[in-house]
Amino acid sequence: MNPAGRLPRARGLTLVELMVTMALGLFLVGVMGTIFLGSKGTFQSQNQVARLQESARFSVDTISADLRMAGFQGCRGLGTTTPMVNTLNTPTAFRYNFAQGVWASRHNGSAWVPALDSTLTSLTAAPASPGDVLTVRRAVGTGWSLTAEMASATSALNVTPTGQITAGNLLMVSDCSGSAVFQATNASPGVGGSIAHSASVTATPGVSTSSLGRAFLQDAVVYRLTTVTYYLAPSQRTGKTSQRALWSFTSPVYDGTTQPQELVTGVEGFRVTLGLDSNGDGAADAYAAPADVTDWSQVVTVQTQLLLASTEDGITSSFQPYTFDGTTVTPTDRRLRTVVSLTAQVRNALR
Repeated sequence: MNPAGRLPRARGLTLVELMVTMALGLFLVGVMGTIFLGSKGTFQSQNQVARLQESARFSVDTISADLRMAGFQGCRGLGTTTPMVNTLNTPTAFRYNFAQGVWASRHNGSAWVPALDSTLTSLTAAPASPGDVLTVRRAVGTGWSLTAEMASATSALNVTPTGQITAGNLLMVSDCSGSAVFQATNASPGVGGSIAHSASVTATPGVSTSSLGRAFLQDAVVYRLTTVTYYLAPSQRTGKTSQRALWSFTSPVYDGTTQPQELVTGVEGFRVTLGLDSNGDGAADAYAAPADVTDWSQVVTVQTQLLLASTEDGITSSFQPYTFDGTTVTPTDRRLRTVVSLTAQVRNALR
């Protein structure tokens, strides 16, 4: 018990103790901040690496799948020299030249060589330079076998009824002796299982003749045809026109997708080199730029190179040089970049 009138002695921190406590607190805050920033940077870096790897994988898989089907004409490629019969009104037009499986173009700084078709230059997201353009014409799906032989070259083709074939579809009928391209001109060819190809029906592009060249037997198969073009254009996903993306334009479309499509964001470079078979042995004897190809039927191999960049800046700790199309470049930003290459054999190339 305290003596009367005496208060308990006050106790607290001295100035030295307070300064030591504050220093320890600031040190702990600094350590935790460093750990947080390091973890955040590691997460961002790993996230961008994963995105680049996924974008590269998707790009390569998508392009290679189309290239390996370029110029597909069923079993017609087994040694036959019979040319494809194309009954469309404009058989050599860009979207309908199915005898030419692969086509490409490159911008030389002033113009596209070979020149781009108006089908591409009129797109909302048109091909932009620098960057190449690659077009693949191919069959879609596994096809439908005929259920009966044709009575004549102008007769309808009978297949198992299916709603997948609709009026206006571009089609090819093929067997091991040859193939013919035509357009379905009746109202419900798939539902009825009978595909007409009449020159008297107005359609786009329509057919110039009802004759497929000959009557196909029951071993023939009907395929849908499409033309797919890959190119670079400014990205519309990020809202930053400075970022570019890999786009595709498909015509005609069979799944209702609005065209064109932005496939992969953050693609800064796209290069196409073509392997040419000049002696007919099926192997590439030389590789050429699109402008140097004079006979597109000689294309048996396609090499593509893509330069992908992270959508976010400040990922790397310093400027990271990269080599693309034989040139080493040191960028002025700190984006993460990778270069992926693809060499695809055009398995259906016909000479």
